[in-house]
Amino acid sequence: MAIPKKAFVYIIIVALLGAALTYYIMIHYPLPPWKLLVFWIALAAISESLAIVLPSKVGISVSFAIQLACTIAGGPFLAIIVAAASYVLCILKTQDGYTHLFNTPVYKSVFNTADLVLSAGLSSLVYLYSGGSIGEFLLLPTLLSVVFYAVINSLVLSELMSLINGNSLIDTWIKLFKGVFLNIIAVGMIGVILALAYMSYGTTAVVLFFAPLLLARFSFKLYMDMRSTYIDTISAFNKFLEAKDMYTSGHASRVLKYSELIASEINLRADRMDNLKNAAILHDIGKIGIDDSILKKTSGLSPSEYASIQEHVKIGSEIIDGIDFLKGISKIVVQHHERPDGKGYPSGLKGSSICLEASILSLADVYDAMISDRPYRKGLSFDVAMEEIRNNAGTQFDKELAEVFVKILEREKLEAEAEAASSVESSTESSTEKES
Repeated sequence: MAIPKKAFVYIIIVALLGAALTYYIMIHYPLPPWKLLVFWIALAAISESLAIVLPSKVGISVSFAIQLACTIAGGPFLAIIVAAASYVLCILKTQDGYTHLFNTPVYKSVFNTADLVLSAGLSSLVYLYSGGSIGEFLLLPTLLSVVFYAVINSLVLSELMSLINGNSLIDTWIKLFKGVFLNIIAVGMIGVILALAYMSYGTTAVVLFFAPLLLARFSFKLYMDMRSTYIDTISAFNKFLEAKDMYTSGHASRVLKYSELIASEINLRADRMDNLKNAAILHDIGKIGIDDSILKKTSGLSPSEYASIQEHVKIGSEIIDGIDFLKGISKIVVQHHERPDGKGYPSGLKGSSICLEASILSLADVYDAMISDRPYRKGLSFDVAMEEIRNNAGTQFDKELAEVFVKILEREKLEAEAEAASSVESSTESSTEKES
């Protein structure tokens, strides 16, 4: 994938800064013994290879703990070499296979290595310049070093992502790191323990402390895999439900897309975004409990049949409530047909009584239903759907969210039209060149 020119320039700048910092540290601080270097590099590479990638695509590992231990016990030179080696030597298992140095784009490898060198090197200097000394643990310099590492590491990466995606730095940082920032600091405290173990009892003690870390990582990985399996299983049920009806095929994925667009535009907090995304995928799971003859009916529904359809939000909520880590989305699912004017179902909630995520999901759900074909009608045109949203803002839909969604959709339409026009123009120019 090609990256924007600004992002490429930024990567070069980060790489140059990393090289400059490495040179500065090399001429001012001694290189530790090679046996000690190999020991810490091995631990760091293992830690980075066992990183767990969260839904936000941010990896969680304890390699920073190793780097901090190196800062305290061996100094900046040891810290930056171990930091760089942890990335260069790591082999990370992902859903698509294994990722390592030799199948990663050069610009990514250069950037990630430089980012780690800058983070480890600068935080090591902060440790020393604030009163710390090599081979001795001091609380305040250590805390400053940990916080500085977390800030530098997250900001350097967030700036690159903001340049690639065209978002603001602050929005990108919040989305990627708000839920992870404290984790980085907590991992830093583990680094203190490893440093103290090494300075008091040597490498054997470090290994003894490192083993429980790997066990904790294994337990967390099992938990994340269990979460993924539950969601995949319920999503499969959802797809099975959609497969039974050609008119609703792909509905959940489209609702997810629209929900994400709205949530990103209003800077919804990362944890709430995750709940919204899961709710979007599973919002109609309760229709499993509704009779097919009602779901596929091509004529109008009777009052009793309409009441039966309304039960799907309660059924879906009950299904989701049975899974502990999905309980946070049951409220969104059960409320996604509520309306600000109180005419929704199942509880007739009004205004602020409806959670924000449910209001977002409602917009996305109704919009996709409006523009999609149904057995009893053709889908509405874009302009008619937009007019429907405007006319029902404040009654059926949250007024502010409706305005945001209309703005998003109109912007996307203009971008699509501009892209199509550009494509036609390029095609015309190509044809002209061939003729000449």
